[in-house]
Amino acid sequence: MTTSSIAPDRRSELKARYRQAILDAAAALIRERGKPQFSVDELAERADVSRRTVFNHFSSLDDVIMTTCTQVLTATVDEFRAATASTPAGDGSRNGLFDELSAALRNIDLPPVVAYLAGVLTVEGEDGRSRHSISDVFTRTTEQLSTEIAERTRAIDEFEVAILVSSVMNGIAVVSGHWLARTGGALDSSSRRVWNELLDRLIATIRTGYAPPN
Repeated sequence: MTTSSIAPDRRSELKARYRQAILDAAAALIRERGKPQFSVDELAERADVSRRTVFNHFSSLDDVIMTTCTQVLTATVDEFRAATASTPAGDGSRNGLFDELSAALRNIDLPPVVAYLAGVLTVEGEDGRSRHSISDVFTRTTEQLSTEIAERTRAIDEFEVAILVSSVMNGIAVVSGHWLARTGGALDSSSRRVWNELLDRLIATIRTGYAPPN
């Protein structure tokens, strides 16, 4: 095997390693400080890369923070994927798919993730503050999730799957905002009851829609 055939793979591997080192360093700094209170220089030092390398992989410190948040949500979305994959596929209809999504949502533990994201994304007056919202983080995961779910059903097309998944994910972002406003992001039994109540209302609203009763 020639050097020219190996080099592109090795470069890609090295780039991926640097990128993940930066994200791991950002996550560690956020855990230690409770907020994204760090500079690019601090991040580069922790990741053992140069400042230039950080900007070779990310457009800004804000982009690093958002990508870190997205990775946290992605770990939970992986649970969501596993839950939907283990759920019987049903008849593949819109209603059947919605039932699958609803069951999966009830089986994953989203409140700790939402509380974490709120703590990271609502920091005031700090270097590296993200100006994005929780809904932006959910939006980043919607397209991939739509594609994966579309592969599981042939009864409805990709367009309808995308609409349904977007409705659910955007709804979860709304639920998150109301839950935070009512509970402050606490993770006790009372706050979890509030979460379940809001989730039930979301599912009922999307299921019935806004058409007047017959």
